[in-house]
Amino acid sequence: MLRRIAILLLGTVLGSSLISVSAAPPSAPRVPEWATKFLSAWYYSYNRGDASGVAALFSENARLEATEGRAEIQKTLAAEFEKTRNAGKAARTKEQWLLVFEMAAPGQWLLTRETYEGTD
Repeated sequence: MLRRIAILLLGTVLGSSLISVSAAPPSAPRVPEWATKFLSAWYYSYNRGDASGVAALFSENARLEATEGRAEIQKTLAAEFEKTRNAGKAARTKEQWLLVFEMAAPGQWLLTRETYEGTD
């Protein structure tokens, strides 16, 4: 079985090296529908300051930076949202995010790990 796989992979590598440079440009990557829905839900809850709504997008044992578990993530977000409300103004930020998901049920993806870095 391993030999068939190795031969198939070799054939794929050799075959792909014969593709013409003038081939049609690759199409733009398609964003999965679940990812679009996730981002819409995340932005909706986050922009409303809804810590429970954002936390619901995480799995039970997820991590947000050093915070572990959905309940702790919700507490951390609630505290951050409260600080923002007390500051009295909204601020725009520029950040890079890394999100890791797991399928909780067919078609349901939950966030298991999230990390970010400001890129001012």
